[in-house]
Amino acid sequence: MQTTVVGTYPRIGDTAGEQVLRRAIARFDKGAASESDVRSAEREVVRAVLREQASAGIHVVTDGQVSWYDSQSHVARALEGIEVGGLVRYFDTNTYYRQPVVVGPVRWTNPILLDAWRFAQEASKAPVKAVLPGPVTLATLALDRHYGKTRVLAAAFADALAEEVAVLRLAGVQHLQVDEPILTRRPEDLALVAETLGTLCARKGSAELTLATYFGDVAKIYRDLLELPIDVLGLDLVQGAKTWAQVVRHGSETPLSLGVVDARNTKLEDPQALATRVQELGDRVDLDRAYLSPSNGLEFLPRERARQKLAVLAETARRIGGGP
Repeated sequence: MQTTVVGTYPRIGDTAGEQVLRRAIARFDKGAASESDVRSAEREVVRAVLREQASAGIHVVTDGQVSWYDSQSHVARALEGIEVGGLVRYFDTNTYYRQPVVVGPVRWTNPILLDAWRFAQEASKAPVKAVLPGPVTLATLALDRHYGKTRVLAAAFADALAEEVAVLRLAGVQHLQVDEPILTRRPEDLALVAETLGTLCARKGSAELTLATYFGDVAKIYRDLLELPIDVLGLDLVQGAKTWAQVVRHGSETPLSLGVVDARNTKLEDPQALATRVQELGDRVDLDRAYLSPSNGLEFLPRERARQKLAVLAETARRIGGGP
């Protein structure tokens, strides 16, 4: 089996060498460092994050979203028509996002993630996945002072993000991920997610597009998700344990990214137990086309534990029979 990660990775660890970004930000806050110094520190951390994924044997990696302000505003603030508001708790996590405030028509004007992706891909032998917040999650978590309807705002976000998808694909991105964790809270938004994904998929070319759902289960809409115009469906099978029964019962012709390693708990899993469980899907899911992944981004763990979770992931894949 192939392995991948969902997106985020701890930026800071316990060793002195893992404090680079924290020190750079502290110096910047005191006026002793420039924004360029902070960007350099971020890139040093990105290189380290990529090395850690490579050392573990992860097949499709990310840059850890090291330079992101947060899950929503980092991309949204680069769009026309968006201002950035105060901090809001991100789902049921202990992290926050700066709320995008929609004050006018949402439009894409310039590449947002391109430079960061290019840097990461040049530093990585493995393909680097580009991650985008989903239009419906963005529209739901934003404060809308312009459109007045979530459906219209989501469509505007989709049109804007489709431009970003086209630029990334032209640059050579092979793997794209669209995050729609809102589906674990509002399964009734599935039709809107399908509509906006259609807009993005129309611009992705031959790139593989993963729809990532996490922070809960999608059991009630699992079979409907398999009908979406996507290449891979990402599932949280830890917080979303109820979804597992649906996968066992109905299988999937769509390749799945099976989030079986708990990204929000420091307890380490037994790779053999995970491998045995996944192998039970062998006649329901094509494991040769599937991925193993953490349940969500690894940013909620200490850096050393995140490395160990990557090792568990890779060892599980090897025991199933397809690891590096």
